[in-house]
Amino acid sequence: MNKHTYLITGPSGSGKTALAEYLDSQSIISIDADSTQGLCYFVNKNNKPVPFPPHADAGWWATHNYIFEIDRLAKLIATHGSGAPVFVSGNTGNIANAWNMFEAVFYLDVPTDLMLSRTKNLTNGENFGQRIDDKTLLVSWVEPFKQKMVELGAVVIDGTKPVDKVSGEILAHVKKTAAA
Repeated sequence: MNKHTYLITGPSGSGKTALAEYLDSQSIISIDADSTQGLCYFVNKNNKPVPFPPHADAGWWATHNYIFEIDRLAKLIATHGSGAPVFVSGNTGNIANAWNMFEAVFYLDVPTDLMLSRTKNLTNGENFGQRIDDKTLLVSWVEPFKQKMVELGAVVIDGTKPVDKVSGEILAHVKKTAAA
C-alpha cells in the first residue's frame, strides 16, 4: 500500500474524469488513467496487448479486457512520493491486482440512466465509455463491478452530486483516515 495514494473508480459516466480534472484544478495531484499514455491498454484472453478495433462487438469484449500496466502504475505513483495525496482515476479489469497499491478505493455510484446520459454526451475521445457501441454492455458490467469493488472494500460515493461535493466527500474521508 502507498500511503496517501487513492483510486477513484466506477463505471463509465460515473464522473471519474470530471473529478480528476476538478482535483487537478484545486492543485491536488490527480492521474486520469484513460488519458495517461501507456498506463492502460487492451489485452486478449492470453493477456497479450492488442489494439482496440473500431466498433468492437460483444464477441470481442467477451475475449478482451482493458487493464492497468501494473509496473508503470507503480512507477507513476512512486514519482509522486511527496506525502501529498495522489488520486488515480480509472476502471480496469485488473483493479484487484492493483488494490494494495492504494490506501483506499472510492467507487463513484450513479444510476444507469445517468451513466448512459453522461457517456452519450462525452467529448473526450479517449473515454472508455465512448468506445462501447452497444450500451447494453456497459449496463451489464455495472452491478457485477460494483459488487466486486464493495466486496474488496471500496468506499461507495454518490456520483450524482456536483463534482465539488463529490471531491469534498472524498477529501473528508482521506483527512479522517489520515488522522486515525
